[in-house]
Amino acid sequence: AEVRRDLPADMNEPIARVVIHRFPLLLIAVSGEVPREELLEAAKALKSRLARFKALNSIDIRGDADRELKIEIDEKRLEAYGIPKALFYQAIQGLSSIYPAGTFKSEGKEFYLSTVNGEKEARRIRDTILGVGDKRIRLGDVATVRFGLSTPQEISHFNGRQNISLNLTKTASGNAIALSRQIRELLHEFARNYPDLTFQVYTDTSIWIKNRINLVSSNIFFGLILVFTALFLSVNWRIGTVVALGIPTSFFIALIAAEMLGYSMNMLTMLGALIALGMLVDEAIVVAENIYRHLEMGKPPRQAALDGSVEMFPAVATATMTTVFAFLPLLIMSGQLGIFMKVLPVMITILLLSSLFEAFYFLPLHAKELFSIGHRIDHHEPSPFWDRAVAGYQKLLRRLLDHKKLSLLVMVSAILLATVGMLKLSKFQLFPSFDASQIYISGKVDVNNRLEDTEKYMQRIERDLLREFNGTDVASVTSIVGLKFNPDQSFEKGENLFQLFLNLHERKPENFFDRFINPILSLEYDPHDMIRTHSAQEILKRAQKVLARYKGVRLSTDKPLYEELTAFVPQAGIVGHDIEIGVSTPANGQAFDALAKLEKALRKIP
Repeated sequence: AEVRRDLPADMNEPIARVVIHRFPLLLIAVSGEVPREELLEAAKALKSRLARFKALNSIDIRGDADRELKIEIDEKRLEAYGIPKALFYQAIQGLSSIYPAGTFKSEGKEFYLSTVNGEKEARRIRDTILGVGDKRIRLGDVATVRFGLSTPQEISHFNGRQNISLNLTKTASGNAIALSRQIRELLHEFARNYPDLTFQVYTDTSIWIKNRINLVSSNIFFGLILVFTALFLSVNWRIGTVVALGIPTSFFIALIAAEMLGYSMNMLTMLGALIALGMLVDEAIVVAENIYRHLEMGKPPRQAALDGSVEMFPAVATATMTTVFAFLPLLIMSGQLGIFMKVLPVMITILLLSSLFEAFYFLPLHAKELFSIGHRIDHHEPSPFWDRAVAGYQKLLRRLLDHKKLSLLVMVSAILLATVGMLKLSKFQLFPSFDASQIYISGKVDVNNRLEDTEKYMQRIERDLLREFNGTDVASVTSIVGLKFNPDQSFEKGENLFQLFLNLHERKPENFFDRFINPILSLEYDPHDMIRTHSAQEILKRAQKVLARYKGVRLSTDKPLYEELTAFVPQAGIVGHDIEIGVSTPANGQAFDALAKLEKALRKIP
């Protein structure tokens, strides 16, 4: 405000905005064989209801349009009145001051007057008297004035039908899973109120979070069962219980610490939890076993818990910090990869330190109480299994120590040979391929095509894809004319661009764990959409066969109709493709020929 006096008088005051990061949540399709005005009305009604959800950050309508007054000029009537067209068009421009408009634009013989600054009356504008030179004429005598929607910058389809999409993002603190569930219930209500329309979610990021939570929770519970069973069979039920209690306790401590540090439960933090999950019980097993050893020495439970914990603290703390230090260098990685990887060492460190805290604070308390139950342990209880195992290990160790040089030579040679062999057999890939929930198909036609022309070319492919995928793999096909996505997740806009999305059902459980154990141990298990039998890569190959029919289509000028037509599976990581090749030439024709030759040569590579 202080610098306003130093700015030119006719200059608008600068505006500073605080940009709040948005977290993508849902994409909702509102489609049907009805006029576009009805679709837009239903979409705005849905947006109004969604605005009541406080955890939603933004609700954007893709395909939104303002009402405009369309003025179509009859040039023959102008000639009959003897009015020069140029002067008449200048007079039309004056309407923007008579009836203040947000936007006044012209396309050939048509003029558009927006209704941003209030609803205009077609009758009033039709009766407007325009002064053109020395003549006066009523606008309605030489033009047709009517209401309509503004020309869209994008055209969207859902399963081949006209579509309006709503893009929903949430706040950082919003619960994606709960929001998705509540919004789907609202969509069922709207489907009943608008029977001629379809309200469907075609992109739901909460599914990824839900699946990751299910994976982590099922692994935690399954790990509890395995740890308890192993210690129960090898030692006794009490030490198994003490160690098993350490896994959820460590995890809860880590969640509290992560929340205090500003980290939420998301895809990356859950990935860090998965990596650290197998290390959570290491400290607990070592400390609990040492406490049990002190009990066998005849000490009371309280003293055994104290002595056993204190004795192991230096070694266990050192081992834990060694692992923490191994992950910390990931924090200093720079660039996009550094941003992506930063949360992993943080989450792993939090979990390992939580496990260390649990092993030396909560575990001795649990051990003292549980080891006080039942008969007192004051001597070593023999176990036939472990006695035989220890005897066999002692025998092997003596032989190795009797031939120290030979044993060392064999071990070092085996490690070196195995390392060289693995280096030759292993193939490096920064991020492995994952099964995805969508397949992207990007297309581009000649730049001189208008939006409506591009839509017609896109619809040919869309119809073939709908015929090809009418089974259990693809849930829906969404298309947008006016933009396309690149493999690196960036996008371009233009009337000659189009994008199709094959929205896939969730993958059907394949292995024993996913079929029988995961449903029981998962916190958010929902099998209703798990009907897909093929992987995203297999579906991609089928889609590429459909696209192959169009890659050879050429215009009368012998130029390809589709200058670009690619399909790919979006992947986690910084880029979508392992290798990207660009061709630059003075003429477009040379570029197309070079790309065709390059593609032919690349296909010969096994």
